[in-house]
Amino acid sequence: MQAKKILLISLLGGLLIFSSGPAFAKRRSRAKKYSTPITNPVLLWARTLSESQDLEERKVAAFKLSQYSQSLYQDEVVTTLIKCIKDPDEHIKVFCAKAMGKAGSKSKADTIRRSLLEQYKQDPKLRGTLIRTFIVRKDNHSSTQEALLETLKQSSEPDELLPLLDYLEQFGSSQSIAPLISAFQKSDNSKIRRGVVKALSEKGQGQDSVVNLLIECSESRDTTLVLTCLSALQAQAKKDSKTLAAVEKTIESSDPDVILASLDVIQALPESPNPKISNRLIELIKQGGDTDLLENSILALGICGDFSEPAIKVIQTLLEKKDVDEGIKISAALVLGKQAEKFPEGPKAVLTACRSSAATQSLKTACQLGLQELQRREKKIKVTKPVDKVGDQETKPEKS
Repeated sequence: MQAKKILLISLLGGLLIFSSGPAFAKRRSRAKKYSTPITNPVLLWARTLSESQDLEERKVAAFKLSQYSQSLYQDEVVTTLIKCIKDPDEHIKVFCAKAMGKAGSKSKADTIRRSLLEQYKQDPKLRGTLIRTFIVRKDNHSSTQEALLETLKQSSEPDELLPLLDYLEQFGSSQSIAPLISAFQKSDNSKIRRGVVKALSEKGQGQDSVVNLLIECSESRDTTLVLTCLSALQAQAKKDSKTLAAVEKTIESSDPDVILASLDVIQALPESPNPKISNRLIELIKQGGDTDLLENSILALGICGDFSEPAIKVIQTLLEKKDVDEGIKISAALVLGKQAEKFPEGPKAVLTACRSSAATQSLKTACQLGLQELQRREKKIKVTKPVDKVGDQETKPEKS
């Protein structure tokens, strides 16, 4: 009996020692982990993705993770996604790459970036998806930019370049300008060229090489590309006077959209009298037609008008007519004050009459502002008028 007690105590002691060991603790932790029902669907999808042998189940789980709208911050989920972007199945790789856009917290950002860049360099087919993931993650780290610029220099594939250009439009730096210009010159794909122009519009900073390229592409036969280039020129207009040379050509177009885009560029310029553009604007105003086109032509004349009698006459006529839209008259009143400084008498009388007898207060105010601008310019001309030099005056003979 005594021997049996000793044996029983020994067995119990051994069991206690075994249960306190690391192996048992690990098994107990695993049992606890899997015995607790999973209520978080994200964890369920991640576990299905990492453990299921059924390919369709795994695809569905990866798809659901890619569509999840909230952050995927759980360590188990992040670990699963990092592994599955290397999955042999193409669909699962793509879904997991998309899901990585929302994966991890700030503390995991470097780890996730390294994993994404490693796969980016190894898997060309996945690059387009991974670039979109970098955009979602707002990842403008120097290592990311370096890898993407290398692709811009070497690739000609639209599936890679189009999302890459979207990335550079948002996160590009001055380092991207030269590769972007090179990509424009190498490609004849209209979508790629438009993407390059949009990126340069944001990052160009008035550089000569950028403005020259935009001027060149504004002469394209591709109307959509021309409109994109003119929009980009508008962003650069205040930084480079060469913009005006491009507008001289594009404003001669018969396409209303190209004309409107040209007028937008003009309105972004500082005051730049230009007889050629002024004459074209007078033509457009006389043609009438579309209200937006007419109003923008008048406002553009305030920038590029050459202060000539024809320019003054066409604006003054609009202001005096009774059947003209009020918005057009308001624009005409403001521009007349700018353009009439060389022939002020007639316009001054028209603006004075309008100030007191216009049908609405808005038009009266516009005429008042136009009149004040005209008077200010008159005074400026008088102040800056050159005075005869003493040496040029007739000298009287001295009395003997």
